[in-house]
Amino acid sequence: MTTHVRLLAILVVVSGVGLSAAAAASNDTWKGAWKFEIDRQDQPSLNYYDNRGKTVFRIGCGAHYEMDAVYPGAAPKQDDTKASITIANGKTQMDFANQADLGYARDDPELYQDKWHALENRVFDLLDSGQPLTISAEGKSYVLPPLNVPRWRARFQKIC
Repeated sequence: MTTHVRLLAILVVVSGVGLSAAAAASNDTWKGAWKFEIDRQDQPSLNYYDNRGKTVFRIGCGAHYEMDAVYPGAAPKQDDTKASITIANGKTQMDFANQADLGYARDDPELYQDKWHALENRVFDLLDSGQPLTISAEGKSYVLPPLNVPRWRARFQKIC
């Protein structure tokens, strides 16, 4: 498995993200910054880092289209444990399970087709709403400030 595949594992990889659920639960709003980045393999990601430089949230594409977030639940989930989170912006919310490619199987003929791109656009609309983002699971949550990265979406979609 290549580094970029392991780098992003759809949501809730607390140990890979480097922050604990207890840290997430103790903060109502994370303090930090949004950044759009391109890695050494020319693969884009949108990231939210806390003030210490630890990743709180990340969405990117490479061999898979994937998302990570600090899990707000009571305890870190094991890699093989199914988990899900909800991301909400005050107007809309979406649930995400622990799976790559926005829930589509690698052999699904619809992957990266019209229906899939419509879902991708819904995710990007949610993130790019100009509203704070609430990440929640198991009755616990934390808030990320509104995304403030110019042209991130166009740059992301141009590469992916």
